[in-house]
Amino acid sequence: MWRQYSLLWMFVALAGSICAIGRATAEILTALLPDSVPGYDAGPGITVETGEHPEQMPLGLREGPVVLAPKLEESAGYDSNALPGPHRRGSWEITTGATLAASTETSQATVGGVASLEDRRELALPAQSRTDGSVSAGSRIAVGQDEATVALAHVERHEDRGEIATIPSDRPVAFRVDDVRIGYTFHRARWSLTPDLEATDWRYDPTTIGGLPADQSYRNRLVFQAGVTLRYELAPLRDLVFVVRGIGQDYTDTPAGQVNPGSRSYQFLAGMSDQTDPVWHWRLLIGGEVRSFDAPLYRPQNTLIAEGGASWSPSATTTVWATISRETDAATEEGVSGLTYMAARLAIAHELRRNLLLNGWAAWQQQDDFQGGYQAGTHFGLSLTWMVNRMMRVALTYDQIDLRGSTQAAGATSPGYSRGLGLMSVRMGL
Repeated sequence: MWRQYSLLWMFVALAGSICAIGRATAEILTALLPDSVPGYDAGPGITVETGEHPEQMPLGLREGPVVLAPKLEESAGYDSNALPGPHRRGSWEITTGATLAASTETSQATVGGVASLEDRRELALPAQSRTDGSVSAGSRIAVGQDEATVALAHVERHEDRGEIATIPSDRPVAFRVDDVRIGYTFHRARWSLTPDLEATDWRYDPTTIGGLPADQSYRNRLVFQAGVTLRYELAPLRDLVFVVRGIGQDYTDTPAGQVNPGSRSYQFLAGMSDQTDPVWHWRLLIGGEVRSFDAPLYRPQNTLIAEGGASWSPSATTTVWATISRETDAATEEGVSGLTYMAARLAIAHELRRNLLLNGWAAWQQQDDFQGGYQAGTHFGLSLTWMVNRMMRVALTYDQIDLRGSTQAAGATSPGYSRGLGLMSVRMGL
């Protein structure tokens, strides 16, 4: 009887979530928000292992029921191309970062928050220096056998030229993000059903390109998302997963004479995750997105979307993981309604000694604008981390990024961008 009721409720919830919002985009907040905050730590994908043993991790400071985890990191190195524009120039770089995480846990709830600040100084090019920061908090609450989550965040960052789908501005573009999300998971035997809601406000500061003013307010937007995730446990640690999303995208500051790229989309994904094997873990979701635009000038877009990942641990000292994704996102150029983003990443972590960790990674990314034009890039890196003790880490890191592409207008080739960044970092944590 309960199964009949739950299936009926599921279809009503799916239909309701689609009709309530009805617009789609794949905004990626994962890189901006800490995964240690309840509510932001349950996203899809493969969790990357830290490679740290329990005795090497900081204990934190306890103040009554609250655990505080302060961290300070200082990095110094050389950036072979600190200028975002077409003219190449290197600079020595010093970065200072501070993070304070706080959490408390009871039998019914977990509450946590993270505040972070990072200051990057380009010694030869002071105009390229920037300061970023974020504040986020969330909670996970047990309601009988069910679970409720709520999380919110404020982020102030700069769009780095080494990232895919960026513009050749004279300096990194400053932007702000405010995000709030809520979810509720119903657990019934082998079934779990999670409806969720999320609202995100994106705001961009003006910049210059080739010395000329370039207003970026046309990228300001409000994104509303509603979704339902259904899981069915085939066996312990082996699940079927079904996802339906409806996402609305409202551009709030489209310049006069420009077409507003606001859109309404629906996403459908289905797949499986399996963590039963002690050596292999994997997850794969495949589906489609149907997007229609408010302006009749822009044609509807039907897009294949997918996300997946796998990790392989052939020994206790080595882990290899790979991720793939194909999704849509908001465009960065005026007159472009959106883009398709594809990425593939491969990484390896190997424990040379118990306190010496070697990491390597390689990634390929490409974005294709709906109106033509593309940008592609590769990213390679290597790091060596010495875990001195619980409180101290010393790391040597090298990153190589290369971008190429064409502009949306007339299909002309846009300036490529290449950068190598070598850093030595010292991190202290309690």
